[in-house]
Amino acid sequence: MDHKHHENMSMDMTTRPMDHSKHVVEHGMKMYFHASTKAVILFEKWNIDSWQGMLGSCAVIFIIAALYEGLKVFREMLLRRSSVSVRYNTMPVPSQGNGANETCTMLSETHKTVGMKMISLPHFIQSLLHILQVVVSYFLMLIFMTYNIWLCLAVGLGAGAGYFLFSWKRSIVVDVNEHCH
Repeated sequence: MDHKHHENMSMDMTTRPMDHSKHVVEHGMKMYFHASTKAVILFEKWNIDSWQGMLGSCAVIFIIAALYEGLKVFREMLLRRSSVSVRYNTMPVPSQGNGANETCTMLSETHKTVGMKMISLPHFIQSLLHILQVVVSYFLMLIFMTYNIWLCLAVGLGAGAGYFLFSWKRSIVVDVNEHCH
């Protein structure tokens, strides 16, 4: 910021207060929803200034958000593959029948438990994928926090499309590993 204009000011700031409003508008980030086609996304080099750039960036962000949902389902699928089935609490339950023709059905509960060791390839892969999931979730959050309507729509619609494409394979709907949604 150029402060040369300060040299000619008197030391008494009460007589002539400095107006910083232009600096905020020129250098500040918009803290309200807007529909501009100009934005800097995550990195200084990802700087867009046209509707074509915005459209392309929205397509990339849409795909990233959809793949993020796929990553969550993939991690769950890997966890299920590395789990061990445990069967317990088996008991006979009488079925409805005609006296002598009565049959018994065996009822048993089956639960899955995680069978990973701390030092194992599945746990190492889960840890790396967790790091990737956290980083991508924060990137999507930061993109949303640009308050650019087009970028926000790309994140939201991409997440919705990813959920539609991947979540029907989920066995658990509630995700305790969710960080930013």
